[in-house]
Amino acid sequence: MTDTPTTGFRVISNTGHQRKTDLTNKRPSLSVKPGGKHMTDAMSDVESATLSGDSVRLAFETVECTLRAENWFFETVRKELAKSADLSDFPTIMGSNGYDYLLHFTQFIFFLKALDCTDADQISNYIEAHNKRLDDLINDPSFTKSAKEYRKAIFRPERKAKILDTIRTLQQPVFAIYEYGHLLIDEMSPKTTEKLIEDLRHGGLLVRRIDDRITADQKRILIGSTGFLEDTYRMSLLMQRRMIAMTMSDAEFQKAKETTK
Repeated sequence: MTDTPTTGFRVISNTGHQRKTDLTNKRPSLSVKPGGKHMTDAMSDVESATLSGDSVRLAFETVECTLRAENWFFETVRKELAKSADLSDFPTIMGSNGYDYLLHFTQFIFFLKALDCTDADQISNYIEAHNKRLDDLINDPSFTKSAKEYRKAIFRPERKAKILDTIRTLQQPVFAIYEYGHLLIDEMSPKTTEKLIEDLRHGGLLVRRIDDRITADQKRILIGSTGFLEDTYRMSLLMQRRMIAMTMSDAEFQKAKETTK
């Protein structure tokens, strides 16, 4: 977005494709993170003139860059899926919330690799943290979701041992369909995750992993990524970074670099 605040804001629209509503027209999913006081203290040092002018412009330009990059990711995945079948054959991805479902799933598999959470020990720690978080939610009096559904998403020792054995054997984080569903329960229902995986398998972006060294279990269908989703998402992040940098003046860019050192 290049307009200044005095000329009004421009909303991105994508009327020619599946996401027919404005990209900004979706309910935000926000959570409170610790450290808010530090941000408040830091902002108190910024001149009010900057806050009312350039920082507001940069904030909205950053939002637009993020939305453009995410939309590019979604459109690129759609084009890849269209090579194997008509887009109507991917009902979950092409549904009203398909954009968010695809993004959440891709971010999960991308950040496991990006944060190097890939071996059995690291995944073990991740699962323990997942279990504790769900247990805390279930025992919170203000929790409004299905406690029964969330209890099912807690990984018991036997099930956790199977996952770790799989990762040691395949040398990468690969999970069964229902395991993905339980790991992503905060983002979508396990049933939705199952349907999303079915769409992505149909489009060839996810594949079944079979290894004779792993104990046969008909219910435990292992699913791995071909790498297309992660690579495309990585490119979208690089695109986002470049677009944000291009909205800044040389002085603003240099100041941002100094702030992050």
